[in-house]
Amino acid sequence: MIDKFDFDATLLTTNFATRLLAMEVDKDVLIDRTLEAFCDLGSCQNATLMMYDDHRQLKGVAASVKGRRFTINEEIPLTDAMTEAADSLRPVVRPVCNDTEFPLPAKSCASKNTCLCVPLVGSRDLIRGFVTLYRDKSSPWEIAELFQLGIISTVAAVSFENSKLFRQTIEDSLTGLYMRRYLFIRLSEEVQRVKRRHGDLSVIMLDIDHFKLVNDTYGHAAGDKVLKAVADVLHKSSRKGVDIPCRYGGEEFAVLMPGSKKEEAEIVAERIRRACEENIISASDCHIKVTLSSGVASIDECDPQSGDELLRRADKRLYRAKESGRNMIVCIDS
Repeated sequence: MIDKFDFDATLLTTNFATRLLAMEVDKDVLIDRTLEAFCDLGSCQNATLMMYDDHRQLKGVAASVKGRRFTINEEIPLTDAMTEAADSLRPVVRPVCNDTEFPLPAKSCASKNTCLCVPLVGSRDLIRGFVTLYRDKSSPWEIAELFQLGIISTVAAVSFENSKLFRQTIEDSLTGLYMRRYLFIRLSEEVQRVKRRHGDLSVIMLDIDHFKLVNDTYGHAAGDKVLKAVADVLHKSSRKGVDIPCRYGGEEFAVLMPGSKKEEAEIVAERIRRACEENIISASDCHIKVTLSSGVASIDECDPQSGDELLRRADKRLYRAKESGRNMIVCIDS
C-alpha cells in the first residue's frame, strides 16, 4: 500500500515529469527527457528507449548506461517480455540480458540485475515502443514506482505521437529541415526574447551555387539528392534543440541561431561551406560536387530590431557573396 504521504509525493514528482514531456514537441529533446524521466522515477541509471518506425519495425533509439546517454540506430528483436508487456499493457519484470551494452530483457541469465520492460501505450492503446530499465535484484520496483512509470509511459507515447504530427506540419518532406513558415514563427519569438531579456541572435542565409545547372545536367532526381545532402550538412552542423535549420525555398536555406553572436555564426557558416565543398554526392551513375554561398547577420546590427530586418541583411550579404565569386561567406555590408 502507498500511504498518503508517499502518494502525495508520488503525484508531485509524476506531475513535474509529465509536464516536461507533454510540453515538448522537439523529438530529440523528447527522447532525452523520456530517458531522464524513466531513470529518475525508476531510481536507476540504466535504460533503453525503443520505438516502432513507420513500418512497425522496432528500433533502438537511445540509451542511458551508468548516466552516460548515447543514441542507438539498430533493429531490436521483439522478446517474450515485450510481447507480454504489449499484450497486458503493463510493465513486465525479467532478468537482464548480458549480451548488449544497453539493457534488454532476457528469458533467463545469471545476472544479479533485473530488467523492467515498460510498454509505451499511445492513443487507441497502440504500442509505440518500450522502455527497459534495470537495477540490482536486491532493489525490486515498488508499487509507487510502477504507478509513476505507468503514467509516464502513456504521456511519453502520446507526446511522441504529437511530436510526429507537429513535425509533419513544420518540416520539409524532402530534406527534413524546418519549413519557411516555422522559421518566421521562431524568428518572431526569438526577436521578442532579445527585446525583453537582451542576448544574442544571428542568422545564416545559404544558397547552393549553380543549382539550376545541376538540375539541367543531371536531372531533378539528382537535384533532390543534392538538396538532401546539403540538408544533412546543416543538420550535423546545427546545435540540436537550439538552432533552427530551415529550407527557405528552392535551393536556399537558413539557420537561425538563438544565443549566438555573429562571430560564432560565421564559424558555423564556414564549417558548413567547407563540409559541402568537400562532399561528393553520388546520384545514379554520376558524382556531384556543389558549393554554397552564405550571408551572416546578427540582431544587434539591425535598426529597428526586427526579424524582417535581420533576414534582409543576411539575404543582402548572401547575394553579395554570389556576385563576388560564390563559395564564400559575407558578414558585413559593403
